[in-house]
Amino acid sequence: MRLLALLLALFVAGCGSTQSVSSFGEVPLILPPATTADEAGLYLATERAYDEAEGVELQLAREGDADFRLTADPPSGCITVMAVVPPDKLVLCVDEVILQDNRDKVLAVVRALQRGYTQAQVEPEEAISAMTAQLPDADRAELSAQLDAAASTWTAGQPYFGAIERGPGRDSSVARDANEERH
Repeated sequence: MRLLALLLALFVAGCGSTQSVSSFGEVPLILPPATTADEAGLYLATERAYDEAEGVELQLAREGDADFRLTADPPSGCITVMAVVPPDKLVLCVDEVILQDNRDKVLAVVRALQRGYTQAQVEPEEAISAMTAQLPDADRAELSAQLDAAASTWTAGQPYFGAIERGPGRDSSVARDANEERH
């Protein structure tokens, strides 16, 4: 009887509610050539490890090749999945093969960015501090002024951060699904 109780206890312990977060590892993300406050949410997401909480580790760079890009002009084969500055002034796009083959990774990146940008709107000074900590040559006063003007445009008229319209070269379901999973 004791053995049965012990086995039952071990079985129940093994069926606990502990969930492991999927780990997709490092995720390079190419940014536009010039630094602007429209990137504040990215830097806040990495500083506060919102990306790591989603199982990705964003690697921000200004040049190079990557499956994810923050751009105003997505290259061929890069599918727009989220608007940073709507409607199409600055978007996140992802390589179409990655989107098809690893949608969970794409959702993880979008959830991290949605959280980072939402917090940047709530805590603009902290967002600028996150940027200048990672970009020591950045002009804090200029970025603060830009953020004051830009932050409200990220969600103006949108049902949630990152919403995009349907259309060719777009997947409007990604930002919507990520938003629903966050809430």
